[in-house]
Amino acid sequence: MSEAAKVVSVEAIPLKIPFTHGGPSVSWAGSDWQALEIVLVRLQTDSGLVGWGEAFSYNCRRAVVAMIEDSAANVLVDKLVSERAQIMHELQVGMHLWGRYGISMFAISGIDIALWDLTAKAADRSLGQMLGGNKKILPAYASLLKYRDPEVVAEQTADAIANGYGLIKLHESTVEPVKAARDVAGSEVPIMLDVNCAWSISEARQIMQQLVDCNLYWLEEPVWPPENFSALSTLRAEYGIPIASGENVCTHWQFESMFDANAVDVAQPSVTKVGGVTEFLEVEKAARERKITVAPHSPYFGPGFLATAQLISAMDEDVPFERFYMAPEASLFGTAIDPVDGELLVPQGPGLGLDPDPDVILEYRVHD
Repeated sequence: MSEAAKVVSVEAIPLKIPFTHGGPSVSWAGSDWQALEIVLVRLQTDSGLVGWGEAFSYNCRRAVVAMIEDSAANVLVDKLVSERAQIMHELQVGMHLWGRYGISMFAISGIDIALWDLTAKAADRSLGQMLGGNKKILPAYASLLKYRDPEVVAEQTADAIANGYGLIKLHESTVEPVKAARDVAGSEVPIMLDVNCAWSISEARQIMQQLVDCNLYWLEEPVWPPENFSALSTLRAEYGIPIASGENVCTHWQFESMFDANAVDVAQPSVTKVGGVTEFLEVEKAARERKITVAPHSPYFGPGFLATAQLISAMDEDVPFERFYMAPEASLFGTAIDPVDGELLVPQGPGLGLDPDPDVILEYRVHD
């Protein structure tokens, strides 16, 4: 691909892939969550090269597809891939009327990932290599779903440890499941807790006091709303439990507001939400300047998974990779994205490292 390569087609491809996770059905946004909704972004240039991205779309795929194809595509077609930074600026300015955070930024994120995939493919290097990275193996942690039942949490924790994971993340909002996991894991296995913004400040104070003895590696998004950075700062100072947040923070501007509030010990940008690779790199830079740890949020199974792995491979710190502890019915990348003994091999092919399986796309594509 030459410097003059132009985008000639933009396609948003929605998929729905059922999964199992070893526990009862998961309720999310008023419905049972039984399938991964993935919106792939496919960009093709006039040279025939194809770039792939992923826009966050769990329970919102139709809106994300519409944002990409009805709004963003008009900006992208006939643009030079080498003008990636200008494209991102134009998209953010042009789409801000629909919100700086949320659906519009999910769409922009997927497009940006695809543009970086094209850029790295043109250089015949992986994205991580292009960013100066050399890590080929990443430690992975098992990110369990929300089970609510202490017995199920204990079973899944034991199962993850038996499968080689040395770090466990829970998605629970009460004390008993956390203590059940700690009892099974023992004192040596780090346990993170993601509350998904379930508590008020008063509830957080009450429960965090009970969690002090659990020796959490970090406590993630403890309060509602997630942008209440002053509350995070207060809780961080009061209990000494490391606070993590960022999966619901978009753009480096909002992250810098969070950093300036002294709200977190661990920043968690999500490449499919934050604004893609471009914004992720700005977040990482801002965090590094403030000596804040970056541990990306990545409960994904599409190009967002690969982009996160490539980004971590280029980071100076040893950062664990989040792997949702579930079994999708099909994989876009075969077994290449399955950690072995708690370690993930970073794909070394050009761009994101791998392209999605066209047969899986054909079988699981949703025609809304």
